[in-house]
Amino acid sequence: MNLSIRELNELIYSLGITAHHGMLVNKELNESLLEKLYGELNSKLSEEDDDDGNYLTIPSEDEIRSHYVSNNEADEDYRSTLVQDEERYEKSKVNKGVTQSILDFVQLQGDATYTEMQNFYRKEFGSNSFSHILKSLTIPYKNRPTRRYLSKMSNGNYEVRLANPSNWVVVEY
Repeated sequence: MNLSIRELNELIYSLGITAHHGMLVNKELNESLLEKLYGELNSKLSEEDDDDGNYLTIPSEDEIRSHYVSNNEADEDYRSTLVQDEERYEKSKVNKGVTQSILDFVQLQGDATYTEMQNFYRKEFGSNSFSHILKSLTIPYKNRPTRRYLSKMSNGNYEVRLANPSNWVVVEY
């Protein structure tokens, strides 16, 4: 049989998935087929080289297994990502103004009530004058760096939307 490199790759992948999920009829036969397919693929690849003149190689089973992670490792990676996201969010508050911080807060939550936004504003900026900030946030200014604004939904909560040419307000400075 004269199989192409793509066909060989697909067969190797299929046999690997079958072995990974334990859906084998005969484990020894599967290993034997994989060895033969790897051999055939390596010989085809040695005949062809890429543009740099380097030969392509197929990773061994040990190299493939070395990329698997346990559930604990995956959970640890996830937790470290959450910490990094939190640190990034904290840094962004320092570099942004009041409006961008409130828009970020609402966008992260999906939607927010007036009270939630007011409490966030009090906690972050130590002021009780949120009502005039909210009025500014509901106007879709084109000049706002991210073009985001707040829109009141039918349930009374606010959500973040993007201003577009049909509804934005241009302020000349």
